[in-house]
Amino acid sequence: MPEETMDLQLYEGWNFVSIPRPLSAGNDTAASVFADVDTGGRSFYTHTPAGGFEPLGENETLLVLEGYWVYSTEETTVELMLSTNPVRSPAVKTLSPGWNAIGYSDLTESSADEALRSVEDIWVYVVGYDAESQSYRQAIVNNQTDDQELFPTEGYWLFVGEDGRLAAISA
Repeated sequence: MPEETMDLQLYEGWNFVSIPRPLSAGNDTAASVFADVDTGGRSFYTHTPAGGFEPLGENETLLVLEGYWVYSTEETTVELMLSTNPVRSPAVKTLSPGWNAIGYSDLTESSADEALRSVEDIWVYVVGYDAESQSYRQAIVNNQTDDQELFPTEGYWLFVGEDGRLAAISA
């Protein structure tokens, strides 16, 4: 099968990133994806409402719908090797009340309403992070903000009021 790739732009400092589709076998761990990134000795992190920030193991598989914090000492681009396996089920992420680190699950941008349709009754805010300026973007508010888009390879903070399951918008 032909390889499908996508660039993941990293800026100097902290980057809140995600994997838009499953990665190909052998190219799907933090160690393999970020092998050439100078992290200045810093760990990669995930976040859960229950555990807070948790270091990500080098051999842990990077998953669709997860948000990851990656530090880079310089601006660089990482090539993601996307799986071309036609048989794969859409990703699902369990959400807990409060702030959840999520990933965006498509190769092209879409509105927050479309991307979060599976949790439309429970999400309150979604907040992106601008790695280039090292600052948070303005919050998108459910049912109050029109045409605000989410983007491939970016991570987001999603605030939900109750337990739920976020479904990927593409397989």
